[in-house]
Amino acid sequence: MNPSFILPLSFRLAAALLASATVAFSSPPDPLNGHVMITVPAGVYTVGTEGDISNPRRSVHLAAYRIADAETTNAEFARFVQATGYVTDAERAGFGLVSREGMIDWEWEKVPGANWRLPFGPGFPTAADQPNYPVTQISGADAEAYCQWIGGRLPTLDEWEVAARAGSDTRYPWGDTFDPKKANVWNGPDHRKNLLTDGFLYTAPVRSFPPNAWGIYDVIGNVFEYCTGLSAARLAAGADPATTISARGGSWWCSEGTCNSFNLVTIGAMDLHGTLANQGFRLVLPAQK
Repeated sequence: MNPSFILPLSFRLAAALLASATVAFSSPPDPLNGHVMITVPAGVYTVGTEGDISNPRRSVHLAAYRIADAETTNAEFARFVQATGYVTDAERAGFGLVSREGMIDWEWEKVPGANWRLPFGPGFPTAADQPNYPVTQISGADAEAYCQWIGGRLPTLDEWEVAARAGSDTRYPWGDTFDPKKANVWNGPDHRKNLLTDGFLYTAPVRSFPPNAWGIYDVIGNVFEYCTGLSAARLAAGADPATTISARGGSWWCSEGTCNSFNLVTIGAMDLHGTLANQGFRLVLPAQK
């Protein structure tokens, strides 16, 4: 995914035709399904940055909420599917979009059989092989269904940024200079070869890198994280809120020569029912009373 990645019409039509109705599943046996939640107190926070059209610097007032300390994992999503029988958009469509080492920049392949269980398609590691890795090849609609099952939701754009910043006023949680040892992104001049500076070719297990000041992991890199709402700039450009979802933080696929979205500022967008091997999410729950 890149800051303005919208899937081809064929994928969008297939997904739209196969999309599930509003989810009404029973609650999970474990109310948190293994998630560790961090409370963000109510308050006025600063988000955005000076001079950025899509995310200008501004103050926002947020009610208190809880956000997962890590991205949702394959194991957590598997328990949801086991309990509910949920079928994802990629499973219904019969394919997912995949990018692998050796492909040219911006190249994504439609891979039959690629879905959350087989994020890179047949012949590659399965979700069952990597239970503590972030679940991918799920759509924004799939992520919303999971969150509803637990009694939560996806973060808003502002909630995600406030939690990711953890009080910082810089481009990254640790400062204004990117450190390849602190996040999982693509290391190398192009996608033909990953130099593995951060130690990982594709996704990494959640919590593999140091957390931010509030104990929240992987807000930069690993997988793009779905958020609700669209930026004012994207709405002005004609994006449809009913079919488009935002995403933040960049992913293992992002590099300085491609999307370059691995920061606390950039706001990406994607078709609500599209799925790729670098898309994931984290859970938000109401604050405890």
